[in-house]
Amino acid sequence: MSDFDQALLRLKERLGIASDKGVAELLGMGEKALNARKRRGAFPAEKLKALALDKPELGIDVKYVLTGISDELERRMAAIRASTQIAMLVPDPAARPAIQQSSFDAIIKALAEDEQRLVSLYRQTDDRGKASLLASASALAMQMPPATKKSRKKS
Repeated sequence: MSDFDQALLRLKERLGIASDKGVAELLGMGEKALNARKRRGAFPAEKLKALALDKPELGIDVKYVLTGISDELERRMAAIRASTQIAMLVPDPAARPAIQQSSFDAIIKALAEDEQRLVSLYRQTDDRGKASLLASASALAMQMPPATKKSRKKS
């Protein structure tokens, strides 16, 4: 899947839109223009940024749509890196995993209760179960209208 297709899919997911035509309309362009950009692999980033500014109620994370990396993910990854660096400072290599696990546990405890439960259930299942959970979550997120998604994020 191309970078364009991945960005388009992330935007559709965020907006709760299934069609290219619906996305094109929101971006203020025709479906043919969007398809021409798709063929060239030139995602309309400037139109996406304008949409995010004009309609903040849509809650579009431009960086996430364009790159697949959200600010929240970067914060979490930084916390994991810091945890690893702290654990590596411990002189006793046998103690490092416990220290790192404590750091990870602290990160998880900072999540909302329902998020903690999902992480716990995810960790308890096998690879097939994990794939099923991820597919279910993706399918549900695609069905949820943007206003509902936005209000869920606040909890």
